[in-house]
Amino acid sequence: MGKKKVRLLASLLFIVSLSLIVSACSNSKKDVNSEDKKNLKVIQMDGTFAVDVDDPNETVGDADYVFIGRVDEDVDTLYKDPVTIETSDGAKEVSTPYTNYQVTVLQNIKGDLVTDTSIPIQKAGGINEDGSSVVLYEDDTLPEEGKSYVFLAYAQDDGSLLVSGPNSNEYVEGIKRDVTSEKMEKGKASLNEEATEVVSEYENAYENEIPTDRDRSESEFDDEQ
Repeated sequence: MGKKKVRLLASLLFIVSLSLIVSACSNSKKDVNSEDKKNLKVIQMDGTFAVDVDDPNETVGDADYVFIGRVDEDVDTLYKDPVTIETSDGAKEVSTPYTNYQVTVLQNIKGDLVTDTSIPIQKAGGINEDGSSVVLYEDDTLPEEGKSYVFLAYAQDDGSLLVSGPNSNEYVEGIKRDVTSEKMEKGKASLNEEATEVVSEYENAYENEIPTDRDRSESEFDDEQ
């Protein structure tokens, strides 16, 4: 977690609602692999938040679901919310990238998503349409295939899951591809010290969460349905 404190005026709900603008979607593609993405320059997205995005107690309290998930596949990128800007070459339409993933939930920290089944999530951020750069919020990273993360997700009105904002996924080192939720539950996943600290941080944050007052939805992958 970064040490800089950020406290702005609007709600994360504003960012979550952007994903529901159907008319803003454009073509999807997957032209750049994970290694190439690492070498691209990063363009920072601006966002406004009602919570301190560097305080897990607040971000966990605002999220609908918090879970450890393994990234099975980086599927493609969708482009939403197009706007026209003026450049030296004339008017140009630019859109915000959203990256689609397939993720297997290994451990629920907050909420009760289905485990050991690959489910789709969407991440705010990704590679630009021209392939020249990656667009992300400050203190944010793009998940990589084969790696596991603590994800903070928001259920959308259609039941889908959106991961959005700074620190909305944090890498958990050392989880192998054959790890199951049962192994995680029984402590047989052999997490190293750093990974254990990350998981404990979010478990403690859930115990001390500061919930926000906003309308909430439920994921179609909620195991309690």
